[in-house]
Amino acid sequence: MKSASRKTIPPAKTAVTMRDVAAAARVSLGTVSRVANKHPSVKPLIRARVEAAIAATGWQPNVVAQSMRTASTKAIGCLLPDSRNPLFASIVKGAEEVLRRYGYAFILANSNGKVEHEIELLKLLLQRRVDGLLFAPSDEYDERMIKLIESTHVPTVLIEREFPEKCDHVVSNQCNGIHQAAEYLLSLGHRRIALITGASSIRPGRERFKGFVEAHEAAGLPIDPSLLRLDSLDATYGYQEVQSLMSMETPPTAIILGGNMMLAGALRALTLKGVQVPQDVSIIAVGDTDLAELASPPITTVRWDLEGMGRNAAQVMLSRMPGSAVKSTQTRRITIPTEIVLRRSCRGPRD
Repeated sequence: MKSASRKTIPPAKTAVTMRDVAAAARVSLGTVSRVANKHPSVKPLIRARVEAAIAATGWQPNVVAQSMRTASTKAIGCLLPDSRNPLFASIVKGAEEVLRRYGYAFILANSNGKVEHEIELLKLLLQRRVDGLLFAPSDEYDERMIKLIESTHVPTVLIEREFPEKCDHVVSNQCNGIHQAAEYLLSLGHRRIALITGASSIRPGRERFKGFVEAHEAAGLPIDPSLLRLDSLDATYGYQEVQSLMSMETPPTAIILGGNMMLAGALRALTLKGVQVPQDVSIIAVGDTDLAELASPPITTVRWDLEGMGRNAAQVMLSRMPGSAVKSTQTRRITIPTEIVLRRSCRGPRD
């Protein structure tokens, strides 16, 4: 009777370590660590050699161990009031593009414009020990929010917002953008221009109103307060306020929509009222979106480099990280220029 053959159990594979990668690439352990952490100080040829060794050995960095050693999670939190907004989406794309190159994960959170939810999310991101925050608060004057930001030691870059003094800011020149828009409409002969935009509790609302006022003052013309709607940036608000404006006994001959999200609502309201653009009313919108370009007629807009804004915010954030070559105790403020893009949604008012 034949005895049953014994199966030979292969020896367990030894886990690949950083030391194996260093030996394969003929570099020090520190160099492998810097390459794994996307540190910019490594020379390109050395980096390529280490990356080739990592690929050949199949080594995977232990992120948890690295975090414990360096007190860094390699994660950046990004908290926005509405991530559906195409403008914010473009800003996020630019920021993530830069941060990914330096090995940072990007955690995106959406507060839906509710301060209570925003505070909750902010605390959660801080508890998870993110290395930095990109933040666009819904209300710059909320004391709870200000105290929370002031109490954290995490580098914070504000996007289109400005509080408190310890934070870096990356903003667009909304005052000049709306000044150009109002000035253009005034040059066409419009004297009843409506402005629909956000509240003064956020910088864009304040700056757009300021630019609107300055353009009228420069032209020596008054503003009718009944044409000002300064409470929100969403589509529903745009729909409701355009309906209200066009129902006035003397409606506006032009409308500036100080927020790209409200353009869809505004166009819907005009269609339902039987109002034609630009024959009955001229329209200018803030934010150069696909809807603005593809609408019939295409909409004149105020635009700025959104992805560039995100890249700038990411670079400012990286400059605050430990080991950065850029050292500064002063808060940084970067202002992105705006411009008006003329299309076919504006003409002189009817006689």
